[in-house]
Amino acid sequence: MTYLSHISVYLIYLLAFTSLYGLNAAKLEPSNTSSFNKYKIVIKRDSAKVALQNKIKIANNDSLKIAIAYYDYGQYLDVNGEKEASIKNLKIALQIAKQLKNDKKIAAIGNYLASTYWEVGTYQPSIDVYIIAYESAVRTKDSSQIAKISMNLASNYNYLGEYDLAIKYALNALKIKEKAKDWERICYHYVSMATIFKETNNTEKWEFYINKAYKLKDKENCASLGDIAKIYNNLGSISERKGQHKKALAYFDSLMVLSKEVGFNKGISAALSNSSNIYKKLNQTEKALQLLQESENYFSDPYEIISNNNSKAELYCILGQDNEALSLVLKNTTLKDLYFYSMEHQKTLQLLSEINANLLNYKEALRWNDSLRSLENKLHDSKVQKGIEELETKYETEKKEQQIELLTTENELKNQRINAGIVILSFLIILILLILYILNIKNKQSELKQNNLRLQVLRTQMNPHFVYNALGSIQNFMMKNDARKASQYLSQFAALTRATLNNSTAASITLADEVSMIENYMALEKMRKQNKFDYSINYDQDLDLDFIRIPPMLNQPFIENAIKHGFKNIDKGGILTITITDKKDWIEFIIEDNGEGFLEGFTKKNHKSMAMSIFENRRKLIRQKYKKDFKFEIVNLRDKHPNKTGVRITINIPILNND
Repeated sequence: MTYLSHISVYLIYLLAFTSLYGLNAAKLEPSNTSSFNKYKIVIKRDSAKVALQNKIKIANNDSLKIAIAYYDYGQYLDVNGEKEASIKNLKIALQIAKQLKNDKKIAAIGNYLASTYWEVGTYQPSIDVYIIAYESAVRTKDSSQIAKISMNLASNYNYLGEYDLAIKYALNALKIKEKAKDWERICYHYVSMATIFKETNNTEKWEFYINKAYKLKDKENCASLGDIAKIYNNLGSISERKGQHKKALAYFDSLMVLSKEVGFNKGISAALSNSSNIYKKLNQTEKALQLLQESENYFSDPYEIISNNNSKAELYCILGQDNEALSLVLKNTTLKDLYFYSMEHQKTLQLLSEINANLLNYKEALRWNDSLRSLENKLHDSKVQKGIEELETKYETEKKEQQIELLTTENELKNQRINAGIVILSFLIILILLILYILNIKNKQSELKQNNLRLQVLRTQMNPHFVYNALGSIQNFMMKNDARKASQYLSQFAALTRATLNNSTAASITLADEVSMIENYMALEKMRKQNKFDYSINYDQDLDLDFIRIPPMLNQPFIENAIKHGFKNIDKGGILTITITDKKDWIEFIIEDNGEGFLEGFTKKNHKSMAMSIFENRRKLIRQKYKKDFKFEIVNLRDKHPNKTGVRITINIPILNND
């Protein structure tokens, strides 16, 4: 630090110390407080001044320690309600920190000074100092400090109705916290985000961020008591907006209990006021008014006064006391803070217009209505709304990209560790064993891929055969000019085709999907055959069709053969029965028809249909892939029962739930 800079720092200190001494002397004047309390305050202030003097003496020529001394004294004055004096000392501390170009102290002191400015209603200086503090925090790369200052800025802009800037800084704060995995007070950030969207009437995003905060509220360091109170308050308000009155009252009761336990007056006030609004909607006007009057005992800021005046005015209107209502709402217009609470400002203007109309003061009603429309246009400005949505979407996109980048980095680190381990353990014998092991795995993977490809090829061989028959059926109806049946058949065929295409590439499907496909197919074939046969699918009602998974489309070729060949030479009376039974490790399908059956001399060996060939190949590949076998049996009923005709096919298909 240069000699000239030292001189400027000490000039600042000298002027500040003079102002401190003058302030302390002025506080010795008589006041309405008791003598004991008056001198007690003076003693405390003098003690703090002495402590400051001692710190400066100890600091000697250390400007940083001098800045810290002023910073500490400024905080002390702030805690004791001496806001203006606090600001003077904090400004000196900030100026010295800027002279020293100490970004860490500039960020900390600036954040505190900006907050104090805001508390006394000096809004623009607050924002200016926050920006200085934010820029310094960025240079220090302290993610926690950057996020905190950024969210404070967002709250300020939200309060001033500058929602595009509010969402910009709020999203920036969240991005920093989540990227650094810094969960300390993360609920405060989610609640602040929710508040911005609430002010812009975006209920969906309001609820989204409040629910995120609610899920983390009980995790260590994620939320303060004040944050938890705000979460319950917002959940109650959201429930109220949805018309869920009992749920809303439950949330407000939780807020009341929590706030009373810790002496949080703002929470108590909010619980009473919001509960009052519910009782108003339930037409319990007197109860609602009683709660509002009780809440006045816990007021701590202008917002509560403004909101209470509006709510009481609405109740007075219900009770027919329009003059009392008008008096309350007019009080709001005298409060400068009204213009910084957009929703309550809007409600105030609306009430002024409506109450004046009720009192036949139409000129005043129109004047206030014009003001209301002007404010609504500002709040619902499409450019602002679009800007907020674009920023939020961009944030979500960036967050996903960061997650992908993080996973990529983690994978790279893992690969580096593996490579380092290989170098360390690169003995000749281990290297040879490793190569053999990798080659073995690759061979197995290659073999498995080939089997999967063969399985898919075999499935695609089945699909054209089925589609050809179905299209032939549709053509048959069209040639007969039966438009109704053709339309019905085409609709069912489209649904079945969609299911077939979806399932043809799946390794397994649910038993429910298999049954649905079979039933749809048989219904189509029954229509095509002009009701030559009836069908039924039988299974235990306790069988969980949606849970069990099996290989797809193994039964359809045999059902097709039963209809095509078994019922070929009959005009009516055909019966096709599908019986499904759970056999623990597999599902048994019994497909039985009363058709002609096989001709004399039939054996499996001399009957090599394409469907049978495909089935056998699929069965072989499924056995190889899943290490599970399943039985398959064809019985010509005439061979065992001379009085019967038809064919019974039994297929035991393995269950693939655990594969």
